[in-house]
Amino acid sequence: MHPKSPGRRNTCIAKIDVQLAEKHTMRLPREPVPIDYPSAEVREDARLLAAVAAGDQHALAAFYRHRGTLLYSLLVRMLINEAEAQDIMQDTFVQVWRRASEYDPNRSSPLAWIVMIARGLALDRLRARARRAKKMAAYEQEVASLEVEVNSGLRQSERDELAAVCAAAVHALPEPQGQALQLAFFRGWTHEEIASAVGEPLGTIKARIRRGLLSLRKTLKDHHV
Repeated sequence: MHPKSPGRRNTCIAKIDVQLAEKHTMRLPREPVPIDYPSAEVREDARLLAAVAAGDQHALAAFYRHRGTLLYSLLVRMLINEAEAQDIMQDTFVQVWRRASEYDPNRSSPLAWIVMIARGLALDRLRARARRAKKMAAYEQEVASLEVEVNSGLRQSERDELAAVCAAAVHALPEPQGQALQLAFFRGWTHEEIASAVGEPLGTIKARIRRGLLSLRKTLKDHHV
């Protein structure tokens, strides 16, 4: 396993995702319909948003039916992932429900307003993806450094035995360390995501992962000896 290649490739892909998404959304017309002479569609969108601001859930559903297809298409283009696009669609309309009263017809059309909300949420998701890829690159490099230290010159049977020893060592760690290490390595979660999921301070999670890695390093060295 090359210590840099997988992680660096994942990080580059994630950065390209953000750049492509921004390029796609920059092509959208900022204001296709003059505000002074709104079309029937713009007037209907504005009416629905006003109703949503007044707490009308039926208006929100109607707005979703009216603009959902276009918005979903944009999100799929940005995220290249239908499941994530669906998540962001849901989050977008939650924001519309909460923030409909903030809409200002003098600044943008309803469609432009909701596109900007969706775009912001999608870019946040892409940046989180990039951070996760960067974090995974660091983990992969750490694991690769362990392999370089103890695997040089080993036969395949010895490598398989070492992999089994490593897996056993992870399971033998104190549960909090093992859990943090597995979430980081095998699920690709960031430190922040792990801390939020287990309800522990960020510093505690970082310390657990570091101690877990040191324990694995010692196990591999001892086995090699």
